[in-house]
Amino acid sequence: MTEFQKYVPINCSFFDRLQDWATRKEIVKIIFLDKDLNSNTINTRILDLFTKNSEEFIVLESGEKFRLDKLISVNGLLVTSCEIDNSKSRYDS
Repeated sequence: MTEFQKYVPINCSFFDRLQDWATRKEIVKIIFLDKDLNSNTINTRILDLFTKNSEEFIVLESGEKFRLDKLISVNGLLVTSCEIDNSKSRYDS
């Protein structure tokens, strides 16, 4: 996944859950892909969720900011997309 790949929205219910964790200021365990496609794990708080140019982003207390389609899981819950064809992983080419 490159920075210029088309954004794939995450599941709306999962977005709502992210907002809940942010509102409660809970420390969550987040696994995400960095720009080099390396998996990273961090325990932190979600400071903000926002949309820019039809792409959703997350801002973490630890300083990271990235698109939500780079999330793998939060607190052990796997992130799914809103794509209709779920036969392929959102990370497949």
